[in-house]
Amino acid sequence: MKARYYSMSEIAEKTGTSRQVISAILNNNWREKRISKKTFDRVSRAMDDIGYVPDRTAISLRKENRKSIGIVCHGPLYSHMLVALEKLNHYFLDSEESIEMHISSEGELTEAVRALMGHRVESLIILISPMLENFGIRDLKDVNLHKLLRAVPHLIYNFPFDVHEKWIEDKYLEIGSHLIGFSRKQAYLPFLEHLVEQNMKNILIDEKIFSILKKGSKTSQIFSTFNNIEIYSNPQSGRLAENTFRIGEVLAEILLPSLRAHPFDYILTFSDGIAQGVACRLEDYGIKIPNDLRILGFDKVDALKYFKYPISSIEVPVDEMIQKTIFLCEERPSQNQSYRTKTKLYL
Repeated sequence: MKARYYSMSEIAEKTGTSRQVISAILNNNWREKRISKKTFDRVSRAMDDIGYVPDRTAISLRKENRKSIGIVCHGPLYSHMLVALEKLNHYFLDSEESIEMHISSEGELTEAVRALMGHRVESLIILISPMLENFGIRDLKDVNLHKLLRAVPHLIYNFPFDVHEKWIEDKYLEIGSHLIGFSRKQAYLPFLEHLVEQNMKNILIDEKIFSILKKGSKTSQIFSTFNNIEIYSNPQSGRLAENTFRIGEVLAEILLPSLRAHPFDYILTFSDGIAQGVACRLEDYGIKIPNDLRILGFDKVDALKYFKYPISSIEVPVDEMIQKTIFLCEERPSQNQSYRTKTKLYL
C-alpha cells in the first residue's frame, strides 16, 4: 500500500476553490484575504474528510507564529532514557512549543538532524542512548554532524563524559553545544572505593563497564589491588528487545561455572533489571543474594525497593539532568558549556 497525499491543486479542484484560498486557510490568514466563514468551514471539512495533510515544503509558515523544537532520540530507548523522555513529554505538553521528533539508529544521527533542520526547528535536543555501540562514538565523530550543528542552537542529553577521548567533548563545545550528562568513571569510583574499604577484591564485571573504568587512573589503580577480576561479555549485545530480567537469568547460567570455581564478592551488571534476573536464577542453584554474593545494578529504577532481592545500584540523576535541559530550552543562554551531574551510590 502506497501513501496517498493530495496537492493543493487537487484540494482546490475538489472544493471548487483556488490554490490561493487553500493557502490562506492553511496559513490561517483567510480572514485577511476576505474569505467567508462558510467557505472556510466547507473547505476544512473537505480536507478532514479525505485526510489531507499539507506539504510542509510547499507552505510558508509565518516565523513569528512558529516556535518549534526538534528532538532526536538516538539509539534504543532504554532505562533512564525512557524516564527522561517521559519527563520531557510532560513538560512539552504544558508548553507552547511545537515538537518535531525523530528516532535514529546508529549511523543515522546526522540525517535525523538534517531532516529536523529541514523543518526549520529553532533548536534541537539530542538524547544519546547508553545502549549504542561504544556509546555513540561513530556518530559523535561525524564531521558532517559538526557542520550542521553549528547552524542551530542545540543541546545533547546524556553526553558520555569521560567515555571517549577528550577532544570529542571539546569539539562539541567549540561548535556551540550544551552538554548534559554524567561521568561513568566517576559514577563507579565510590563503589570501587567501598570494595577496597570492605576488603572485597574478587569481582565479575561486564566488559562494557570494564572498558570504561580501565581508562581512568584512579579506577585502574584500584583494579590493580584486586585479587581476581573476571570479565564477561555484555549480555544485551544484539538482544535489546528482550526483557532485562530474562537476560539476567541467562547471564546467571553463563556465570555459574565461574562462581563455582572461584569465590567472588560482587557481580557488576549493566542494569537493575539484569541484576534481579541474575539473583533470581542463582537462588535456584542455592546461591543466596546478598548473603553469599552481592550484585551491583545501574539506574536505581523507581521499582527497586519493591524487588525481591536486595541489590546495590548507582542512581542516574535524571531529575537534575532534565531540569537543566528545560532551563536551557527556556533561557537559551549563549554561553555554551558542559553540565556534569553527579550520580549516587546505593548499597
